[in-house]
Amino acid sequence: MAVEIRHLQKSETREAEEFFSKGQKGSSAMPHKRNPIGSENMTGMARVIRGHVITAFENVPLWHERDISHSSAERIILPDTTIALDYMLNRFTNILDNLVVYEDQMIDNIQRTYGLIFSQRVLLTLIEQGFSREKAYDLVQPLAMQAWEEKRSFPELVKANEEIQSTLTQEELASCFDLTYHLKSVDMIFERIGLN
Repeated sequence: MAVEIRHLQKSETREAEEFFSKGQKGSSAMPHKRNPIGSENMTGMARVIRGHVITAFENVPLWHERDISHSSAERIILPDTTIALDYMLNRFTNILDNLVVYEDQMIDNIQRTYGLIFSQRVLLTLIEQGFSREKAYDLVQPLAMQAWEEKRSFPELVKANEEIQSTLTQEELASCFDLTYHLKSVDMIFERIGLN
């Protein structure tokens, strides 16, 4: 999750960011940047903990009737790992509690795709109508590339395609480009993790 926050906080994405207080410094080289310091810290500490896993695995094979070579390593990795995890969980909880989300920017980023985010839905709908996966892909992929290269609306290109028009009804086409389809499980996911 920390890596995802780091990606979402990039200046060119800016869909979410760690709380940034007035007067707080960001990048020393680029004054416009708001570095996700907490998430960067989490990813660095995760490297340390993953390193401890190597030691734990090497502790598995013991010599003869169980030597004690593992105990010296465990005296370091067990307390260090649990202390680090406790710190990370507390810090990351604070990051999530104060996360700033830019919903309008998310919509802007989606719109910058020319509707290409719907290409899989069109593909799957054609397959449901009896197309082979290969045939559906060969029909949808050139339209997607055309939209991307020519900066044109993918939904308009799909709706103008004669073979797709003769296969899908207007209702089926409209459902292919319905953003709410991709959000249908959000409430269930939030409920599952206790975010009602």
